[in-house]
Amino acid sequence: MLTHTGRQDSPLFYKPVVDRTPHATSLFEQIEKIFTVAMLFYSTSALLPLITGETVTFARESGNSIEFMVQTAFYLVAFYLIAVRWRSVRRGAWNAKWILLLALVAIVSTVWSQDPLFTLRRSLVMFATTSFGIYFGSRFAVPEQLRLLGWTCALVVLTSCFMAIFLPQYGVDHHLFPGAWKGAFTHKNSLSRAMVLSALVFYFARPPAGWWVRWLGIAGALCLLVLSKSVTGIVVFAVMILTLPLYRLLRSKLTVAVPVSIVVGLAALGSGFLLYTMLPSLLEALHRDTTLTGRAQLWQAILLSIAKRPWLGYGFNAFWKANGESSRVIQQVSWFVQGAHNGFLDLTLDLGILGLSILIAGYVILWHRALRLMRKTTGIVPIWLCTYLAFIFLSNLTESAILVQNNIFWILYASTAVCASVYVPRPAWPPQPLTIARDFS
Repeated sequence: MLTHTGRQDSPLFYKPVVDRTPHATSLFEQIEKIFTVAMLFYSTSALLPLITGETVTFARESGNSIEFMVQTAFYLVAFYLIAVRWRSVRRGAWNAKWILLLALVAIVSTVWSQDPLFTLRRSLVMFATTSFGIYFGSRFAVPEQLRLLGWTCALVVLTSCFMAIFLPQYGVDHHLFPGAWKGAFTHKNSLSRAMVLSALVFYFARPPAGWWVRWLGIAGALCLLVLSKSVTGIVVFAVMILTLPLYRLLRSKLTVAVPVSIVVGLAALGSGFLLYTMLPSLLEALHRDTTLTGRAQLWQAILLSIAKRPWLGYGFNAFWKANGESSRVIQQVSWFVQGAHNGFLDLTLDLGILGLSILIAGYVILWHRALRLMRKTTGIVPIWLCTYLAFIFLSNLTESAILVQNNIFWILYASTAVCASVYVPRPAWPPQPLTIARDFS
């Protein structure tokens, strides 16, 4: 549990968001944690091929009855837990008001949607997903979140290995990218994103069993990342690892931080220029083209569609569902597509510049809060918050995980918004430093 070492009148103090109700017995809390792991595992979409009976993503046009019943059961239990912890969830919702506002705009977009009923159904499920993310960030301190995420990621790694080895008709791609591992997912890119997240979670978590469990998890996640043959996933993971030392630099003295920042900036500019000049050769060596597997052409076609309805978009999840403008995009790119392969473009298609502006404003505020914690606190918790904010940005450059229902990445973004706001500034003199003690006790 996060604690503070100063008085409550110190410049920053930790405001606990976990309320103690009569329901919070030891057995109840254990059941609550088990369900949270199960809910997080469900939100990864792992084992979806077994539930739907389909082995390729493009075969799915809508959910089936089994998937609907599983979803309903999970959210009924989730809303019960939210009701039990309503005080802490209410405070967490206030801290995540920018995210809630975006979710509410998605519901309101039913008014101008191309497919109002479809938008209403999807937006309500997405609102439930967002609510669970706020509950997760309100109910558990960050170290406990990482432990629960560690169990979740361990299940994802194990089930992905099992399906690729023993059920290759589901776990290995035989259509789009023959030989690439999909694990417990319907696409290799889904596996790679999950493995990048898993490796980061294992890196930050501190399992009670010891350090060897942590590094075994990292090794397993990286092996699956390589077997997925996803260049994007490998690049994202490399960038995340390279940025970790920069967060610690923010805690250094100015005499150290300024010159090191200048050197790092110059090195980044030089690396960027070198990468730009060598990009065609590098992509050719990786058996990729400069269109990013057709994404560049797709993005150009989508920008034309956005220009036709720029302010409010086509309604939440309605663009690819309804015939019309989406058919023009599919015809122009000459391949079947059900998403923009970019979270920011998908959001703009759904909610227009209004939705994109709300997202950007909230994201900038979260970075400000996380960096403030980085400068004024010790411990690894602020580094995790910054790392996840960077991860959610990078992962949405080529895939969509913004305002997505039943999606662990959106759940963690909502919980990050809550956790970055639990430290409330209080003026005092003289200032007393705040530390985060025993992050992983």
